[in-house]
Amino acid sequence: MTAPDDGTGPGAGVPRWGSWLGWAVAAVAVVVLVVSVLFAVRGEEEDPPRAAPTGPDPETSEPTAWMSGGSGPDIVTGKFGAWRGRDVEIAGTWSDNNEAMVNNWQLQPDAEYGDWDKPMDVAIGAIGEGETWAEAADGAYDERWRGALTSLRELWAERPGTLYVRFAHEMNGNWYPWSVDSTEVDAFRAAWQRFRGLHQEIYPESQLVFCVNRESVQTGFDWRESFPGAEFVDVLSVDYYNHFPYVASGVEWTNSLDDTDQWGGPKGLQRHLEFAREMGLPMAVSEWSGSAGQGDSPAFIRGMYAFFESNGGTDPGQVLYEILFDVPIDDRNFILYGDTRMPESAWAYRELW
Repeated sequence: MTAPDDGTGPGAGVPRWGSWLGWAVAAVAVVVLVVSVLFAVRGEEEDPPRAAPTGPDPETSEPTAWMSGGSGPDIVTGKFGAWRGRDVEIAGTWSDNNEAMVNNWQLQPDAEYGDWDKPMDVAIGAIGEGETWAEAADGAYDERWRGALTSLRELWAERPGTLYVRFAHEMNGNWYPWSVDSTEVDAFRAAWQRFRGLHQEIYPESQLVFCVNRESVQTGFDWRESFPGAEFVDVLSVDYYNHFPYVASGVEWTNSLDDTDQWGGPKGLQRHLEFAREMGLPMAVSEWSGSAGQGDSPAFIRGMYAFFESNGGTDPGQVLYEILFDVPIDDRNFILYGDTRMPESAWAYRELW
């Protein structure tokens, strides 16, 4: 006989497990729904915080095929290397006026780079305001150039790292006293060859770097016409920033690699690399970074890393070294370390390096 369902039959006062289970399932479902709604609302308000990228341990990570470096604060202290997760393997600095080139104050004892013993890229300028490449070709500035090379030799002394001397860097722009226009090409080549002679006489242990801006600006000629010849150069370099045009995506990065400037000279990184290969020289990127005034592009950072990773090495047509320009000038326009205006680019840099 079926027991009556009025609470008075057999089993009255004993828990009915099927009924309790149903209530429990319902309760759990309500809790899950409430939690899901709360997270959904929070997700609309803000993204959950990301953990800081750790990157490789600078104490244990394997070196890559190219030297990677930086310029700016905390290179010497090691804080920049710790921040990015990789030791700085080459530093960049400047002594690029007529007085600084013969003193190199930052290399002197007790100065910023007085004890730096890793490789270094130092830009020393060439000629000053009111001076000309024609006069340089005739030897007018030999005494100062001798003083510059002698100063570098004596200050660098027995340090084990190679010193890379960037003479007349970015001469294909229009912003330095040593800029070269179409009327000065022959004089520039002759003056460079003259400087190379002094370099080989005074400090041949260093490497002489021919470094252009990524494209020519108001010069009126293809910058390759000013190249003095591979026998007068040790490294071919380019300074490369994310502007004019700005690269915002991976597609734009890929399309930029084969760019040429208005006179047909190499502009994209691949074009610069091909010229270095044709000349039988290794390539460097002595200065590079994003440009906050243009935007914050992690795609540019990823593109640079992929290029270095694919082409790093010491042979002709390979990237020997690169140096991130992290100097806090122009309203922090270029920096990734510290108070950056490009947080996504900084994130990508730390994650990759």
